[in-house]
Amino acid sequence: MFPVKHPPGRFVEVDGQRLHVYVRGDGPPIVLCGGLGSNWFDWQDTVDVLAADHRVVVLDRPGFGLSDPLPTGAAPTVRGEADRIIAVLDELDITETAVVVGHSIAGFYTEAVARMYPSRIRGVLLLDSSADSDPRRIIPASVRVRAAHLISAALSRTGVQRLLGPHVRRVLNQAIPPNGTPQETLDWVDEIYRRPSYLTAALVEDLVYPDLVDELERIRTRFELDVPVTVAVAHTGRPSPWGARWIRTQRRLADYLRADFTVVAPAHHHAMIDKPAEVAALITELV
Repeated sequence: MFPVKHPPGRFVEVDGQRLHVYVRGDGPPIVLCGGLGSNWFDWQDTVDVLAADHRVVVLDRPGFGLSDPLPTGAAPTVRGEADRIIAVLDELDITETAVVVGHSIAGFYTEAVARMYPSRIRGVLLLDSSADSDPRRIIPASVRVRAAHLISAALSRTGVQRLLGPHVRRVLNQAIPPNGTPQETLDWVDEIYRRPSYLTAALVEDLVYPDLVDELERIRTRFELDVPVTVAVAHTGRPSPWGARWIRTQRRLADYLRADFTVVAPAHHHAMIDKPAEVAALITELV
């Protein structure tokens, strides 16, 4: 665990782990769940818009943001993350139905929580959500998780992560807030992306991705989806074969879920950073 002098949010304990949650505003509850490697500050501008009329909760999963590290040998599961969302709502004494937003891989978790806990969920926004349905798995999950820990340890021990961590983030996340990135966010990036626990959590979640896809498919066959859903795909506005293919993939997901479909453009994958007002408007429509 890393000491944090001035956390922007608060901490709650779920299953013996201390989780950082960023909570603002008052009104109908909204839960924002970031994608792989995401942290609370990726939602900052969106929260600024929503918090005027809503109680907004941003959850850092274990290993990300300021939450406790992912336990050794552990890996996220779709059901586990859905349970975690409900547990956080309980810890915050939020009993009113909530809108949940899942970005990228967290789309799996938010779809699952709506299926498994329909009495707690008002609606779902899948923001540029992961959408694969036929993953290929050759290496056992336990081996992949172990490899993630070994790779993370090696990169941390040799100083590679500390040297390159923040730079890798800037390469992979090209979204820019409308008013630019504040220095406070840059400082948090420099701190968090150098943490061994952050790298471990990101590698583990990435390497168990096929297992998450398979688990979500099983949940889909067992639980109906009876809440309003919006599928929003991010697009840079520049025509490309990959971009057209991604829009078709997201449209198929919307058709499968009988969801509304919209395009957020021009925006990169982290559309909540590029277009916070537009993303906030999509969320409030579900509220």
